[in-house]
Amino acid sequence: MSLRDQLKRNKTVRGRRWVVKRNVLGGEIIEVKMIFKPEEYKTQRGAKPMVGDKKLLQILENEFACTKKT
Repeated sequence: MSLRDQLKRNKTVRGRRWVVKRNVLGGEIIEVKMIFKPEEYKTQRGAKPMVGDKKLLQILENEFACTKKT
């Protein structure tokens, strides 16, 4: 089961944060990581922007729709 399917089936968890890493050349998603301690991660230098479950599902749905068209 893919992460997209899991996010669709399960309820969102309040406070859970994700980081999405994209390819520099193409812009497609390379990696998705769950951040276990968002408070500590925010203070690190070079921290990427974090998203919640709902926003991550939107990102994955848009990516899936784009790959399906081609």
